[in-house]
Amino acid sequence: MEIKTRILLVSLFLSPILALQVEASTQICGASSIKSGQTLRVNGSGNILHSGPSSEAEKLINKKASEILKTTHYLTIDNTTTVLEECTQGDWSRVRVVEPDWLRTSHIGWVPSSALRRPARSKTGEVIFTEEDFIWDEETRPHKATLIAGVNKIHKENSRCKYIDPATAYMSSRGTKNNPVFFVTCGKGAQAFNVFFSEADLSPENRMSAAQHIDRTSAIDLCEGYAKQSATHPSTVRFSRIMDLGVTDHPNGRTTVLSSFSAKNSFNLELKHNIRCLLDSTGLIEATITEPSN
Repeated sequence: MEIKTRILLVSLFLSPILALQVEASTQICGASSIKSGQTLRVNGSGNILHSGPSSEAEKLINKKASEILKTTHYLTIDNTTTVLEECTQGDWSRVRVVEPDWLRTSHIGWVPSSALRRPARSKTGEVIFTEEDFIWDEETRPHKATLIAGVNKIHKENSRCKYIDPATAYMSSRGTKNNPVFFVTCGKGAQAFNVFFSEADLSPENRMSAAQHIDRTSAIDLCEGYAKQSATHPSTVRFSRIMDLGVTDHPNGRTTVLSSFSAKNSFNLELKHNIRCLLDSTGLIEATITEPSN
């Protein structure tokens, strides 16, 4: 009986709140609007957000950009953004940006529905990136087919690229005129990393799987080996494998080992050093040894 009473009280308390939320949503979208809830992509660039479902409605000002640049700039969305369509009214849609994250609270408004499109999908339901998802210029335009195929292949085969931004796809300085290399960014924030590819990587025989990390023990052994190799008296090196040790695997397949070691110098004095090693599955890439700051 007590439980039922509590449920009733909670229900009575929440009902007015839910009713207000529904009412607020209706007022924002309009009584004649149709609810949507679709996640959509954006066509082109420079699509200005309006305060209402009409080209005559007020254009929403980008306050931050306007303050910094000392001139009026409006809130816009383009094909680098993904939006949630909250509702439609006539030929207009009320949207809020869901990607990238930092635009979620600022970029909300009305745009012509023609500026939006559903993501393309394969027969199995996987997202497919199309020409409209990329940014093209004189450098990339001649390589459209390779870039589109490469980004889709990476998205499908690399387990760490479930979030991939096709708008970042571009030419890499690693390539040559006759054998260009491209890259695209996977992941978000501190977990973001670039994946490089060329036309040869698009062969069905070449899987663009996530790079494998080096074995943890091997990484520590190689870092310790570098410390000994760099010491004046290698036999005196005492490498910390517990207290100061830190091993981090990065999304791009590389691994960082941070630690410390002590060793005797040419004056037979034992000194402590910090060491940082960067490795991948093939071995040690680089290492840095520094003296601890006091």
